[in-house]
Amino acid sequence: AGTAETAILIDRLQARLGRDAVLEFACRESHVPERAVYGVRAGSRQQQSGAAPPLAPRPLLLLPRPEPIRAIAEVPDYPPHRFEWRRRTYSVARAEGPERIAVEWWRQEADGDYRTRDYFRIEDPSGARFWIFRLGLMERPEGAVQWFMHGLFP
Repeated sequence: AGTAETAILIDRLQARLGRDAVLEFACRESHVPERAVYGVRAGSRQQQSGAAPPLAPRPLLLLPRPEPIRAIAEVPDYPPHRFEWRRRTYSVARAEGPERIAVEWWRQEADGDYRTRDYFRIEDPSGARFWIFRLGLMERPEGAVQWFMHGLFP
């Protein structure tokens, strides 16, 4: 759809749902996934200057908060062989990664966990694709290594 069609659609949705109910995504300068994209009122174009989309593929669905999973993996840099998420066990047919994302130490908050994350793109035998990460590094004594589900690919 062209820009005119998009503007008409946004106007119709805002008229029906309210101006603040219709959002679009904008990028901000951050490599931490949950900070890199945020919602702004559709049509406002409040995107931060200089912010660019990430180079590596990102899932279409990013969970509101990463969810803990149980994973069986070789260490230190290997993806899991299988994992359990929401009471279901998944086998790993294919994996890509890791993509290492370090924390933004200058933005630390009192309740945040600021260990390094290693992200993997995982596919199970049925073709379902997941974005998971390992929190913490095996070679550093900064706490126990944990695994999390962070998103789903279409």
